[in-house]
Amino acid sequence: MKKALIVITLFISINIFSQNNNSVNLSEIKFCELSIDDLKVKDPELKEVKLEEMDLCPDGFTQDGRFENGIGYKSILYPGVIFQKYESNDNVIAKIHLTREFKGYLPDGYYVDLKTLKAAEVLKRYDSLDSWTSRGCSDYWGINKDKKLNFYVKINKDKIPQYPIDEKYYTEQVIEGIDIISDCYSFFEKIKINPLYIIDGKEISEESIIRDLKPEDVDSINVLKNKGAVEKYGDKGKNGVIEIYLKKKK
Repeated sequence: MKKALIVITLFISINIFSQNNNSVNLSEIKFCELSIDDLKVKDPELKEVKLEEMDLCPDGFTQDGRFENGIGYKSILYPGVIFQKYESNDNVIAKIHLTREFKGYLPDGYYVDLKTLKAAEVLKRYDSLDSWTSRGCSDYWGINKDKKLNFYVKINKDKIPQYPIDEKYYTEQVIEGIDIISDCYSFFEKIKINPLYIIDGKEISEESIIRDLKPEDVDSINVLKNKGAVEKYGDKGKNGVIEIYLKKKK
């Protein structure tokens, strides 16, 4: 009995190690910061490919302005992942499309194997989903979370009637692809406007200052602008720097 338990434990350990070792972790991808040029440095064989936009009409007439439509980039370093740019004139990554070959972790840490993932698992995993969405011309039903994380199920054109949707049937269908989309416009607008905040030598977000900083804890504030800010903090300081020094605790 003891020998059997050891064998089972070893088998489970090997499976877990194998799963993690061959998995892609998308939480490491920084949307709107990682560029196509960065990917080419990591993988000189990065290839431009055409892809199907599962949320859009097949004729390509309808476009989504958040990313370059129908064109992506594949790397052997990220199996099952297609990277898409923010706009045709910008190199940063605004969208990731995952194919059936993808096996790994989504940005929120959810592990998926797209060869076996069914709609039922997605519906069980997430709350507040917008389910069975479509632009009316797409070949897929969509299940999305906050319009950023989108799962797609192939529409069966032979099912009559198409409406009302046969949820029992589609819930049991596999997910054909996943889109992860970031709002790079808002990202760049925020960078353009906001200065860099430094508290006692450490960079901190504006949200943290509003939430955590108490006025009575502040000893002094120093404002750097233009050349002085860039010389001290590099490109991060181009919009100005606010240095905050806290009172020493007694």
